[in-house]
Amino acid sequence: MTPIFFVTGTDTGVGKTAVTCALVRTLIQSGCRARAVKPIESGCAMDAAGELQPADALAHRRAAGLEHLPLERFIRYRLAEPLAPAVAAERAGVTIELEACLELVQAAAAETDVLLVEGAGGLLVPLAGTASTGYQTVADFIARLGCPTLVVARARLGTLNHVLLTWNELHRRGLPGVGVILNDTDAEAGLEREDNARVLRAFGVPVLAELPYGMTHLEPYQLEPYLSDARRYLTGNPPP
Repeated sequence: MTPIFFVTGTDTGVGKTAVTCALVRTLIQSGCRARAVKPIESGCAMDAAGELQPADALAHRRAAGLEHLPLERFIRYRLAEPLAPAVAAERAGVTIELEACLELVQAAAAETDVLLVEGAGGLLVPLAGTASTGYQTVADFIARLGCPTLVVARARLGTLNHVLLTWNELHRRGLPGVGVILNDTDAEAGLEREDNARVLRAFGVPVLAELPYGMTHLEPYQLEPYLSDARRYLTGNPPP
């Protein structure tokens, strides 16, 4: 069974794509066939030919060195407006089917050793459905996938509260959380950056690594703890 990890964020703009691509590059460098997909992407810019260009999915394809593959192997729905996917889809008259997203993930997983699935925004962002029929969130999609979740957070002030809220919601829903990667979203280091990891660990949240500002890879040794835990999840023996 191909290990699948879902990558969510504590908010939008925390660097999920940067971290996801760094993980893919590092895994490939360590000898794995790895790739990432983003089933639904909003905020896609339109090119001169009138086609929506999904920047995140394009970055995933590039990170895996798979530019020869059709973009449809990395994304299922492209939406123009930079809104929560379900809201952008409503406004565009598009119906998002999570089954189609699951099919994309399963097809990609069959072609690789490790697959990362990047979500949109945070855990409770509306992903599909409508205001009248009810929304399905990112967390609902994770539950359908049945895979462990990796949380990406900014290495900045406010991170403690955002991470703990996300981590507690994962546990409230019975969704396995593998750990957190802190992403340096700017070059200036504040005092909080020195203590975020230490304080989160005191709350029982595994902080796996920090992606330094401007870096495109993580050290392979930093990945081993969460890969080991993920293997245990997938064999039915999650870590305590």
